Amino acid sequence: MKKLFLLFSVIVCLFLSSVSVFAADDLLDEYTSTVITVSFKTGTGSYTVNGKTVKAEASAVVQGKTFVPVKVITDALGASYTPDLKKKTAVIKYNDVEIKITDKNKEAVIAGKKTKMDAAPYIKNSSFMATVTFLADVFGADLTNSGGKVTFRKEIANPNSIKDFGTLIKNTNKTKVGDSYYKWSMKLPRELTLNSRTFNGDNNFFLSQDASYGISIAIKDKDKDSTLEDKQQNLREEAEDSTLIDYGIYESNGVEYAEIVYKDSDLTFVKRVYMTNTKEFLLLMLLDNDKSYLDNKYQDLLDSFQFKFSKDGSTEDLSDVSATGYRKYQDTQLKWSAKILPYWSEYKDENIHNEVQFDGLFGENFSIKIYSLDKGETLDSITSSAIKSYERDYNPEMFKFESQESAVIGGVKCNKLYYKYTRLDKTKYGCDIFFVDKNYKYVLCYELPEESYNDSNKRMMVEGMVNSFRFEQLDLKATGKLMDPSQITTSTKTRTIEEDYYSFKLPSGWKTSQDNTDDNKKYYSSNGDLSLSISTAELQTSSTDAFEGLDQYFNSLLNKNLKLESKAAINEKGTFGYKYVFIFNESDTQYRQEVYILNKGNQIIQVTFTATNFYYGSTNKEMVSSIWNSFN
Repeated sequence: MKKLFLLFSVIVCLFLSSVSVFAADDLLDEYTSTVITVSFKTGTGSYTVNGKTVKAEASAVVQGKTFVPVKVITDALGASYTPDLKKKTAVIKYNDVEIKITDKNKEAVIAGKKTKMDAAPYIKNSSFMATVTFLADVFGADLTNSGGKVTFRKEIANPNSIKDFGTLIKNTNKTKVGDSYYKWSMKLPRELTLNSRTFNGDNNFFLSQDASYGISIAIKDKDKDSTLEDKQQNLREEAEDSTLIDYGIYESNGVEYAEIVYKDSDLTFVKRVYMTNTKEFLLLMLLDNDKSYLDNKYQDLLDSFQFKFSKDGSTEDLSDVSATGYRKYQDTQLKWSAKILPYWSEYKDENIHNEVQFDGLFGENFSIKIYSLDKGETLDSITSSAIKSYERDYNPEMFKFESQESAVIGGVKCNKLYYKYTRLDKTKYGCDIFFVDKNYKYVLCYELPEESYNDSNKRMMVEGMVNSFRFEQLDLKATGKLMDPSQITTSTKTRTIEEDYYSFKLPSGWKTSQDNTDDNKKYYSSNGDLSLSISTAELQTSSTDAFEGLDQYFNSLLNKNLKLESKAAINEKGTFGYKYVFIFNESDTQYRQEVYILNKGNQIIQVTFTATNFYYGSTNKEMVSSIWNSFN
C-alpha cells in the first residue's frame, strides 16, 4: 500500500508541473481509482459495504457454493436491480450491460448472450440469491476468503464511464492496449492493470499487480510553437533535485522523443515526451529502485508506444466514444446520465457529489446540478425564480435575459432560459434548463463563446449533450436532502461600526480584514463580490488643494485597464467632497469602484466600495446604497 500511495503521489506531482489549472487534491481525486468492497461472514445477514453496515438476507453455503443477496452487491456498485417475483426473474443493468437471471436456472443472459452460471440462483424471503463467485466474475471483482470472512473487491478505473476498464483489461487475451480516439497503442504485459483513467481518456495509469512499477500515458493539446527542445528543458528542470541518470532527445521506430531518467530515494523515473502536429504524449514509468529501467522488460514496453491504433483486433480499445461522437457519462448513485463530447474534461469537487461541470477547449462549459425540491416548488415557479435572480445577481449592462421556451427531453417536460452576457469585451451565450421530479430538481446549463455559438455544428453538438440527459427518480430516504446554495437567505441583521470620525452599519455576515489599522479598515461580503475600505488622513493643506491633488493623482492612473465612469460633487452627511466611479480590469475580472473623498474637519476620509462588475445587480447595488446611507 505504501508503494501504491507513493506512485499516486508522484502522478499528482507530475500533473502539477504540466497542468497548473488543477489543485493537488483535485488531481489526487481524479487519478486515483475507486474501490468498492463488500465483506461478510458466511451465514450472517450483516454486510460491510464500503465501511458501512448493511442488513439483508443472510449469506448461505449450498453444496459448497457461497450465496449472497444480489441486491447487496448491485447497490454497492450502483447497478440497477429489478426483480420480478411473479416471473421469478431479475434484471441487472451495469455500465449499459444487461444481465438477466432466473430462479433455479443455471443459465443467465448477459448482453443478449446465454451464459452458464456455476450454480442456479434462488429466491429466499423475496431476495434473489446468487453465488458470490458468479457476481465477482460478471462484475470483474476479486474475492478473498480469510478466517471465514469473504471480501468482494472491485477496483474501478473511472466510475462515470460506461466501460468497465478494470474488467476489460483483466479478462483480455490481447497483447496490446490503446485508444482508437486518441490513436495510440502499446504492449500490454499480463501483470499490468488499468488502475485509473480520466473520464475523457487523456490520462491512463497502469500499475503492475505487485505495485513494483507503473506507467502512465497523458495526452494534451500541443502548444502552437512548442518543440521537443522546449520539453527537454522542462524535463530537466523537473529533475533538478534528483539524481540524474540519462537525458536527451532520442529516436525509436522512426519517431523522436525527449527523455529524462532520474531517481530519488525510493523510485526511478523515466519520462518521455512525444509530439504530433496537434498533440503531446507524456509517458511516465515509475520503478522501485531495485529494478533497472534498462531491463528489456521495461525498455520493450516503453519502445512499444506508437501513434497509431490498429483495428485488426490485436489491440484492446479503451475508447468509449460512440459512433455518434459522444462519451456517455453516468452517475450511478444519483441515477442520471448524459452524453459528453469526447474531448471535454470533467471537473468535480470531491466534496460536492451533486454537481459536475464539463469544459471544452475554447471556453465552452456544460454543468449538471441536482438539488432537493422545496415544498411548494414547481417547474414554473423554479423557472420564474431563476428569471428574477438574473436581475438580482447580474449587472444589466453586461447580462441580458433573451427568451424562454418549454421542451420535452427524454419524455420529461423542461423549461429553458436563454441569455447572453459580455465580460471584458467577450460575449457568451448560455442556456439554463430545469427539470423536476417528485423530490428533486435538476438544473443544467451550457455556455458558449460567441465563435462557438455562431458555428451551427458546434452548437448542435452541445445541444446534443443536453438532449441526451436522462434521470431516474431518486429515493428520498436513501439520497437525503441536497440543498441549493442559491436558496440560502442572507441575514438582514446589521452591526454598527464606530470609529473616531465616522460610524456606519454593516451586514452581520461581512468579514473584517485581519490587516486593519487605525487609519485603514477593510471589510468583505460573505460571497466575496463586494468589499468596503475606509482610510483617514490628516489634512496637510487646504481642502481645495487636497481635492485638486487627488484629482490629478486619479487622472494619472487612468489607462486602458482603468477608466473613470463619472465624477460628481457631493454635499451631505455634514461633509463636502467628490464621488468617483471607476471601472478597472485585473486578472481577467472587471471591477466597479465607487470612491467617496470627503473632508470632515481636519481629516480627509476615503470610502471605497469595490464590486465585481458582472455581479453588480440590484442586490449588490442596494447593499452598497444601504451601507453608504448608514454613514454618519
